[in-house]
Amino acid sequence: MDESTLRKKAIEMYLQSKSPSLICQELGKSRPWFYKWLKRYQADPAGQWFVEESRRPHTIHSKISPEMAELVVNTRKQLEKTPYAQIGAVSIQWEIKKLGLEPPPVWTIDRLLKKRDLAKPKKKERKRTNEYPGTGYPNVQQMDLVGPRYIKDFGRFYSLNIIDIDTHCAQINPIASKAADGIVAAVIRFWQHYGIPDYLQMDNELSFRGSNRHPHSFGKLIRFCFSHGVCPIFIPLAEPWRNGVIERFNDTFEKKFYRSQFFKDLDDMRKKAPDFEAFHNTYHRYSAHNNRTPKEMFRANKPIAFLAQDYELPERLPLEEGEIILFRFIRSNRKLDIFGESFTVDKNLVYSYVKALINVEAQALKIYQDEKLIQEFYYPMPVDW
Repeated sequence: MDESTLRKKAIEMYLQSKSPSLICQELGKSRPWFYKWLKRYQADPAGQWFVEESRRPHTIHSKISPEMAELVVNTRKQLEKTPYAQIGAVSIQWEIKKLGLEPPPVWTIDRLLKKRDLAKPKKKERKRTNEYPGTGYPNVQQMDLVGPRYIKDFGRFYSLNIIDIDTHCAQINPIASKAADGIVAAVIRFWQHYGIPDYLQMDNELSFRGSNRHPHSFGKLIRFCFSHGVCPIFIPLAEPWRNGVIERFNDTFEKKFYRSQFFKDLDDMRKKAPDFEAFHNTYHRYSAHNNRTPKEMFRANKPIAFLAQDYELPERLPLEEGEIILFRFIRSNRKLDIFGESFTVDKNLVYSYVKALINVEAQALKIYQDEKLIQEFYYPMPVDW
């Protein structure tokens, strides 16, 4: 099936009231791809909406002033002398932006660096293959808690960082502690600006999941996700690279925000955070999106659902329905760790990854391998039916 036929098939399925997630799954396409062609179809249903349009820019700016060229070169050389600093075109843009100037486009900076013999080609990474099942989920946002970090003459803080996988729109949230209230408030702000996902993926931080004393009750974040039909995903223990997109963004946050400027206190950091977010979302170009920026991706693939701007978190979040996905690697002891609680699994699962699914309505913990149900445990939860 060629590309044009796939586009027509996607819209045909949509008109048959099939969900975007199901369409993407059956056709092997991403949600941004679907929403792009849905938008084209809605703009001209009777026309050639399914035909690819030229991506050549209407105006090509090929030159920059000699002064700006020298500033780019000097900025690059200065970054090379700075420990831990990133030295790419986006980093140069950020430094020029901090001077109150409008930086040249990424491709112009790259072209200038090559012309001046300052470009350093990237080493190709070897592809890794494994049986990890936690990929291919549509409409995912990744979240991570960075910290503790310290502000001189102020003290400790954390940052709850979130990124949308489909657009790479990102947000940083400096908070005073790991308390659930601050974490949920940060998620609310992200969903108000960048949409509600189908899945929210994170590591096994205690603040995300709830309490070791009452592991079946779940914390405020999980209950908040359930209240909006979002499925929490927890990556394997001690495998942070499974949250690779947010981990790479955390590196940018660390080097280009936290360690690149002075902060008087936490309030000062919070005031400066939106400027860093705006720069990232407006200027940072991702090869995964054909070098488009997060803001460009967001405009082309606007989410279906947003959290209302006047949304107020209720005092009580009942536990009624929902599912939690946990990915785990089973070692020789056959132990499956679910929020600190241990379950002994089938011997055939040793040395493999499994998907553990907690279903609130079924009061069950289901173990899958290669999407096949292998084992099931009774998992009582204090539901509010």
